[in-house]
Amino acid sequence: MVTLVSVAAFSSAAWAGFDSWTAEVENDPFSGGQRVTVGITTSMRSGVVIFCDTSEKGLTVRAIPGFAFESGMTGFAPEMEFAIDGERLLGQSGETGAVGDNIAVSEVKLSPENAKRFMDAFAAAKKQIAIKDGISDRPHLMPARGTTKSGQALLGCMGKQAP
Repeated sequence: MVTLVSVAAFSSAAWAGFDSWTAEVENDPFSGGQRVTVGITTSMRSGVVIFCDTSEKGLTVRAIPGFAFESGMTGFAPEMEFAIDGERLLGQSGETGAVGDNIAVSEVKLSPENAKRFMDAFAAAKKQIAIKDGISDRPHLMPARGTTKSGQALLGCMGKQAP
């Protein structure tokens, strides 16, 4: 019985995309571009999502720590930091907001230069992606599982963006 429960628990976690980066590519009729969405779920309420649209420049990174958004966070500009495989790559100022059922979010629109630097390292990651969202007491520490394929989808999107 314990074996069946364990197999069911591990199967459902893998099926739900927990602790693995996944990519979705779709045409966006509103922007006229192709949209690539890459994400990882680290709990039922937390994770990270990266957006790329061929009709825009750069990438948007959204970190969702899992706690409720409070009015005191309005207008706060968190400094988001990114590290891959233990090496700090960059930091950039972002903004706060809420998603879903009023869950706090920290978001940054990476400049084209920072987006390229981040994505080159992301696609080549071997162990860990770490993002400090500027609103949590600890960083998002995520495995690199799935970053090669997801990173290639994002790099392909960025390659189609206008210079």
